[in-house]
Amino acid sequence: MNNYLSLKLKVVSFFAIILVVFLHSYNLIVKVNADHVISLNKGYGPFIQELISQGITRVAVPIFFTISGYLFFLGLKGSLPEFKKKMRKRVKTLVLPYLLWSILGILLYFVLQSLPVIQHYFTKKLISEYSVIELFETIFLNPIPYQFWFIRDLITLTILSPILFWLLRFFKIWLALFLIVIWFYNLDFIIVANEALLFFVIGGYLVLHQQGWILRHFSSKETIILSISWIAIISIKTTLVHFDFSIIATNIIHKFGILIGVLAAWGIYDFFVKRMETKESKLSILFSFTFFIFAFHEPILTILKKGFFSILGRGEMISTIIYFAAPTIAIISSIFIGYFLKKATPQFYSLLTGGR
Repeated sequence: MNNYLSLKLKVVSFFAIILVVFLHSYNLIVKVNADHVISLNKGYGPFIQELISQGITRVAVPIFFTISGYLFFLGLKGSLPEFKKKMRKRVKTLVLPYLLWSILGILLYFVLQSLPVIQHYFTKKLISEYSVIELFETIFLNPIPYQFWFIRDLITLTILSPILFWLLRFFKIWLALFLIVIWFYNLDFIIVANEALLFFVIGGYLVLHQQGWILRHFSSKETIILSISWIAIISIKTTLVHFDFSIIATNIIHKFGILIGVLAAWGIYDFFVKRMETKESKLSILFSFTFFIFAFHEPILTILKKGFFSILGRGEMISTIIYFAAPTIAIISSIFIGYFLKKATPQFYSLLTGGR
């Protein structure tokens, strides 16, 4: 992998995780506590949140799965020892962080739920009331930091990787096209999300059959056309949702928006950061905290949203302010805490981030 692509993957991943945090900042329906549910339907606030969290930010997860698939299949020739080596590495980079953050999430909630003054803000079953089976299910399948479904699916895809490799070798682009149809029809697989499988396979396809495509620079004209098309599509989709248009139609437009948006996001890097392959940016230190932001921002973001609503009350303006303020605080806090942990306890930080 050359310097251009290596840096591009870091920068795109960092900005994609910022999008993920704003995706999770969506607050049109918030259960502040068992007796207080905040719900907004129409107005400029819901429109803004729909446009960003259900439009712009929706390219982030496909980008991450595509990059993950690309990096996993990079250099693979198909031998069993190669897959074993890749899988052993993923135990450190995926499995261990998954379990650590899942356990930390349970401990955090247990401590917070032990404080009577804030216990009523938890709308689900208390950790102290969990059975052994419920504890195991929470740790291994449904972590309290719910964003770890992404890592759970990556672990599953890693296990399935030998099968996917040979399917890609034999069916090539037809496998990806088949999965796109599955994705458009929202036909989920039991063990892995259709979105996860599709874009992981696309990443593998680029390695095995279109290596030159991911290395090409997008021209300014291509990027502008893609970006305008992307914004136009998600704006139309948001408007249709705002006026309660057909769910099937809006879903189709939504999926097209994601596909165009992924391409646009890939080209935007070349449009704005043309010289980054030759010298490191002053902001490059931030790129090393991508995984920590991913892992740390929830459930902190949810706590911030509930706290703000409890203090500030409800309303369209309040909801919009919280929508932008909570993720901003969560991102900045993640970077500062990540930086402190990395300096103070580098070995523990390495365990939490899988050596990243």
